[in-house]
Amino acid sequence: MSVGSSRAVSPIDSTEIEQPAGQAKATRHSQYYFKDGNVVFLIEEVLYNVHRYFFDRDSAHFRSVLKSVQGADEESPIVLPDVSCSDFDEFLAILYPTNFRHPTTKTTVQWTSILHLAAKWGFESIQLLAIDKLTATAIPVDKIVLGRRYGISDWLPGAYEAVCTRADPLTVEEGKKLGVQDIVKISAARQVYGCAKARYETKHLSGDLGNIFKLGKVFGELSVGSMDAEKQKRMSLFQ
Repeated sequence: MSVGSSRAVSPIDSTEIEQPAGQAKATRHSQYYFKDGNVVFLIEEVLYNVHRYFFDRDSAHFRSVLKSVQGADEESPIVLPDVSCSDFDEFLAILYPTNFRHPTTKTTVQWTSILHLAAKWGFESIQLLAIDKLTATAIPVDKIVLGRRYGISDWLPGAYEAVCTRADPLTVEEGKKLGVQDIVKISAARQVYGCAKARYETKHLSGDLGNIFKLGKVFGELSVGSMDAEKQKRMSLFQ
């Protein structure tokens, strides 16, 4: 079967579909419910009618799934658990591009969701595409997290070095992404290798501890409005 023969025609308008008793009503997706689709997926009470050719061709996971079903339809859709509609929409946008000359620019978050599903289902070519895009756009902390999660070892040395040698400390949000083990090791590397250059004299530390660690006013914590400009600048490093 050629790729051209499986391309989509105009999708059907969003319509509520009656489900078996005990199930909530499902709604046809406004964009990815195609008239000539031949496999129906159900995600978060939304029905997708797409072309099994792509899933059968590119994914060993779906080849196995599709062999076990007798042509899934609205009455018996293939349920995809642990998948969000937003992530699946991003994934389908790769299978069904609307502008070949000028593809839509995607964010790191969008490419990450595409990478997640491609890795989950074994779409190797889409996984490699997402990796290529993230190589160019993802910040070092994200490369560490994603590199560990998806086995992208080429990212790790440069990403760790960038984080260990940068002037700014880790933010709280970055720390949540990295986890305790990486935080401790990065902190140690910055100290051992002299990467953490002191920006301010240590005489300021005792007066700043209350704000840094949220110790309360009894320990010297001040509201942002009552800080001088220099202290506000120091505290911004700990946000």
